[in-house]
Amino acid sequence: MTRTGSTTGRAVAAWAMAAALLTGCGVQETGVVEAGGPATVIVFPASDQRMLLFFLASDGRLTPVTRLSAADVPANAKQEWVRKTLAALFAGPSASERAAGLHTGLPEEGAEMELNSTSTTLTILLPLPVRPLAKTALRQLVCTAAYAAGGDGTAEVTIAGDDGTLPPTHC
Repeated sequence: MTRTGSTTGRAVAAWAMAAALLTGCGVQETGVVEAGGPATVIVFPASDQRMLLFFLASDGRLTPVTRLSAADVPANAKQEWVRKTLAALFAGPSASERAAGLHTGLPEEGAEMELNSTSTTLTILLPLPVRPLAKTALRQLVCTAAYAAGGDGTAEVTIAGDDGTLPPTHC
């Protein structure tokens, strides 16, 4: 008789478990629920005390880096600020940034550049051929320049070199 009780108990337990699985434990089916857009990164705008430089991570992703500037650049000297920021970019990552896996695709000789700007555009004339530069290196240059020129990264940037001018682009 003990066997029958055990068999009955197991059958009841199995039915209870099957019923729980079939009812989904009371969770009702729903449609697609909008939860917003993809995650974003908050980047603080560049200022006369903070430079925003874009380097490359080991996987090739463009990575923003903030550096404090010790230089005293007047707020109305936008071209001087852009020049100083781009010179820091061409100098490459610091020792701690390199230790974190960051690198650059830009050559050092681009530090001697000419700049022409308006309120929404920036043209960078480099003393080197620009067409052979990798797309990631150009993105480093465009994004760093766009944030230095406008603070919000919306400036249109044109890069020119010894071998011609690339189409205007945005970060």
